[in-house]
Amino acid sequence: MPSIIRTFPVRSNRLMPLVIVACAVAVPGCATFKTPTWPWAKDAPLADADDESTVISSESAAPEGELGWDYFKGENVKKRWKKMVGRGPNEPVARAALAEADTLFREGKYKEAIPKYKKAIDRWPDSVIEEDAMWQLAECLFFTDQYPKAEDCFDELVKKYANTRYLDRIAQRQFVIAQYWIAVDQKSPLPVIVPNLFDRSRPLFDTQGRALKAYDHVRINDPRGPLADDSIMAQANAHFLDRQWLDADYFYGLLRSEYPDSDFLLQAHMLGLQAKLRAYQGPAYEGGILEEAEVLADQTLVQFPDQLSREDESRLEETRGQIAAQQAQRHFNRAEFYAKGKHYNSARIYYALVARDYPKTMLAAKAREKYDGIKDLNDVSDDPFPMLTRVLNPDSLKEAELDAMAEAETAIARGDNSGASSPVY
Repeated sequence: MPSIIRTFPVRSNRLMPLVIVACAVAVPGCATFKTPTWPWAKDAPLADADDESTVISSESAAPEGELGWDYFKGENVKKRWKKMVGRGPNEPVARAALAEADTLFREGKYKEAIPKYKKAIDRWPDSVIEEDAMWQLAECLFFTDQYPKAEDCFDELVKKYANTRYLDRIAQRQFVIAQYWIAVDQKSPLPVIVPNLFDRSRPLFDTQGRALKAYDHVRINDPRGPLADDSIMAQANAHFLDRQWLDADYFYGLLRSEYPDSDFLLQAHMLGLQAKLRAYQGPAYEGGILEEAEVLADQTLVQFPDQLSREDESRLEETRGQIAAQQAQRHFNRAEFYAKGKHYNSARIYYALVARDYPKTMLAAKAREKYDGIKDLNDVSDDPFPMLTRVLNPDSLKEAELDAMAEAETAIARGDNSGASSPVY
């Protein structure tokens, strides 16, 4: 008896796990005990989806991270709302709307076709149906003289379908719209801040600005198309007529650099030269654009010897003379400034530049006369207390020594006739 009592706890310990498993199976009732399916298992079954929630277009597909901030984006909210009210993506409905709209378009009923095309775009996005419907919608807007909306629709089509098959025709439409807006603005201009409330064929504000933007769309959307250089030339001419010389110079330069085989290349050189000269503000301002004009004039004469008429050649020669006179005036004014401050070394340099580089100008003889008048004068020191400067600011003495060395080298080069360096004067 005592031995039996001692062995009973051992048997109860062995049966305890079996009892726990039996209880776990009995708790769910009649449910069958299944092996749990882990999310990372390769053979995990997909969740069942009813027919109403079947994804038939990329628009209704739930974006990644839908439970994050993207869930509240306006685009995603709009998609869920359309699906909830029964206006989600549906290919048969979109095809039927497109066919009906095409019938109305062929009959010339453009206004009646517009809502049908919009319905086709709305019900089957990201598809060939949407691409065709967007093109036809823009055409309907174009033929009903709603040019601002049509231009926006053309641009939206290219943004969404960059390689669309309608690209060449879109460029033609946008180019024609831009031409029309430029002509309308020249005939009846409106101030930029004054809205257009009556003519739906022109934008609400800034007709010329929208026209230039349309020209930009032609070039950017189809940079190697047949109208790309035409659009740049049209933009440049519009800025030129509006007396915006720097903008005109930019677009003429863009045509010369990006489209060297363009039919407008000679015109871009001639008009670009005039734009540069008109953008130059005088000898008191920056003269880089004047130097660019000088280079462009020489380049035009060299590059188009057979295309330039005698009148064009004489005009270019006259322009070169004007550029030389302006350059001489810049150097002469600078020489006068240094001479007035008694910095005679610097003044002599600029007088010599005028006499050497621009000998045919009216200022050349005057520069020689001025040079002869100061050739023996020394610079007046700007330091009234040299001993005090030597004690308080010794670094200025080093700068003075360096300036003196540079002046000495200039004098040596001026007197050197060996051919190593040409004399300044």
